[in-house]
Amino acid sequence: MEQYDLVIAGAGPAGSILAKTVGKKFRVLMVEMRNVHAPLGTTREKSCGGMLNTSAQKVLASFGMPLPKEVLQSPQVFTVRAIDYDNHDERYYQKQYVNIDRETFDRWLLAEALMEDGVEIVDNTKVIGFTPHPDYVDVQLRKENGETESVRTRYFVGADGGGSLVRRHLEEKFSGPDEPKYPIQRYVSLQQWFEVEEDLPYYVALFDQKVTDYYSWMIPKNGQVILGAAIPEGKDVRKRFEHLKKRANQSGFNLGEPVKERGAILLRPYGPMSVNLGKGRVFLAGEAAGLISSSSEEGISYAMSSGRELGEALLEGKTPADVEAKYRKGVRHKKWGLAVKSLKAIVMYNPVLRGLVFKTGLLSMDVK
Repeated sequence: MEQYDLVIAGAGPAGSILAKTVGKKFRVLMVEMRNVHAPLGTTREKSCGGMLNTSAQKVLASFGMPLPKEVLQSPQVFTVRAIDYDNHDERYYQKQYVNIDRETFDRWLLAEALMEDGVEIVDNTKVIGFTPHPDYVDVQLRKENGETESVRTRYFVGADGGGSLVRRHLEEKFSGPDEPKYPIQRYVSLQQWFEVEEDLPYYVALFDQKVTDYYSWMIPKNGQVILGAAIPEGKDVRKRFEHLKKRANQSGFNLGEPVKERGAILLRPYGPMSVNLGKGRVFLAGEAAGLISSSSEEGISYAMSSGRELGEALLEGKTPADVEAKYRKGVRHKKWGLAVKSLKAIVMYNPVLRGLVFKTGLLSMDVK
């Protein structure tokens, strides 16, 4: 049986930053469901708008990792047009996002991680289970051809996104009745891409209670526009999304037939109480841990920062309890940030309160 210092489920931003942080001193195995060696555009993309906020930019800056030009997508605009269909109002706001191609970005981060001598990856492979022991964790894997194998590791991390198997098994199989619960809402993130004659000069946030109690978005991407929405799981997702598309066309966006569509499970935290960082020798990072904004659905910055904090805790901690304590301390400010985001979400997604904010014009800007 192969033995590692660290096995990571997921090769997204959280997993890649974690591997890069510890790769000089740990033997690391990253396990990824998709084929990361296939040509770009031939594998199933993540359902993500592909926007880097200032917090994500700071994490990259801390590693001295400038974005290569192939990651960037045009247009680079700095305005959000917020359309409130519930109150028949709209406002413009300034935001400092960097527009990226998500798949290219993930591949670049992974390549940076694999440059570390101790890091290797196995793709087209799923984590199907794990068994914690006092001194190690056995992780069960299944390859694309159906073959199964087990690997042994000192630490195991779930960085496997909103549908995290690691989090689910940790809470359902390895938690006692007296352990804390981590309430969290599950949504479906659905996106469609449309060809456009001219790129939008802004990003769009759409609010419509007939679609979702969360929010919807439009993002320009190199001659296309993404229309997306986060819709409660099981709540007539397709019907609600078609209503959103009709609303967008009524607003003059003239969307035709989609050229592609992607969907994924999304976790919407209630705040710090939804964050599960793991325990013992099994930890969670990024969205799998519940580290995602409950107001904007932004998760890339939380993924990268939690991957870095967990990596530093693993390097510094002498025991699992020590690692857990250092990790919790490292992400404490993120958890409090989620509390603020949750308060902001109460205002944003309540039509009455949002209508009052729009009427005041607070923090909005004039656009000619």
